[in-house]
Amino acid sequence: MKFVGREAELQNLHEMLQENNQVVIAAIAGMGGLGKTELALQYAKAHRENYKGGICWLLAKAGDVGIQIVQFARTQLDLNPPEDFDLLAQVQYCFRLWREGNVLLVLDDVGEYQQVKPYLPPPSSRFKVLITTRQHLGASIKELSLDVLQPEAALELLKSFFKETPQRIEQELAVANQLCEWLGYLPLGLELVGRYLARKQDLSLTEMLRRLEKKRLAGLKQNLKLKKSIMLN
Repeated sequence: MKFVGREAELQNLHEMLQENNQVVIAAIAGMGGLGKTELALQYAKAHRENYKGGICWLLAKAGDVGIQIVQFARTQLDLNPPEDFDLLAQVQYCFRLWREGNVLLVLDDVGEYQQVKPYLPPPSSRFKVLITTRQHLGASIKELSLDVLQPEAALELLKSFFKETPQRIEQELAVANQLCEWLGYLPLGLELVGRYLARKQDLSLTEMLRRLEKKRLAGLKQNLKLKKSIMLN
């Protein structure tokens, strides 16, 4: 996903994670399509020099986070926690012997916080923890909530897919703004449509908008038929 219109959030995130030396959990919360993972990725790229101890990126829904931490430590840090330790003890062993320097631990797409909480680094450590989630994790956790893009930023994101053919946007600027609105100013939707239009050089923005509206109308009709069938039965 292209990164447009989130510069202020990126700066806010950095400030949140640098507030003190304790573990800071900045939960980038919000519904799907807002660019939570992309913001976390851009932060990691922009501030990699701040984390001499490394950046450990884990996909929370890909499996047990504790197992992922141990696997990362074994393959990337050459750590070998004792096999007779239970999983939690192995994770704590890895945290104690982790490479020197500040560490950024990213847990992407956390569904249930209580499932990852036992495996977080101890307080007052050199670890910073960044979580992306669609859930609100409570008042005790610092949270950066994303919203949809502003109309100007949404249009800028759409334009970014037409750098070689900017005239396509300029010739249909009003329609481009309608497309952004139709897509709810969501970064993911704008990227999908932008990439599709970039591949389809002969497809106008007007036709793209017509197809999207037709598809939505078809979906509404299908839902109406389903509801009617349920009522009749």
